[in-house]
Amino acid sequence: MKTRVVLLTLSAVGCVSVSKSVLMDRSNHPLPRQDVQVLLPGDSIPASCERVALLHASGPEGLTDEGDMWNKLREESGKLGANVVFIGEIQDPGTGERVVSALFGTESDRDADAIALWCPSGIRD
Repeated sequence: MKTRVVLLTLSAVGCVSVSKSVLMDRSNHPLPRQDVQVLLPGDSIPASCERVALLHASGPEGLTDEGDMWNKLREESGKLGANVVFIGEIQDPGTGERVVSALFGTESDRDADAIALWCPSGIRD
């Protein structure tokens, strides 16, 4: 049973795609996902942080949730050498997209924009 839960979680995270615009190449210093800290709207970005990349995540609404989106953005930020990711609002599909999805049998997506950051001293004291 535990194996199924792990496989389902991995497959859901695998459904999230991330497009990147790299601003500073730190890919020779990758970090594991668990070492990437998260900032959310309302949090302040320390002045010492530098932008590594602009990220856009998208995943099928029926197969992903906010946790999947956060985990994929953390994973991709870490691959780029960022130790912090500032995640904007995660947007579920609007009514129009859901109607089109139902009519044509396609999946509607949830989306999120984020900024991968390198913060020399991290964000926590």
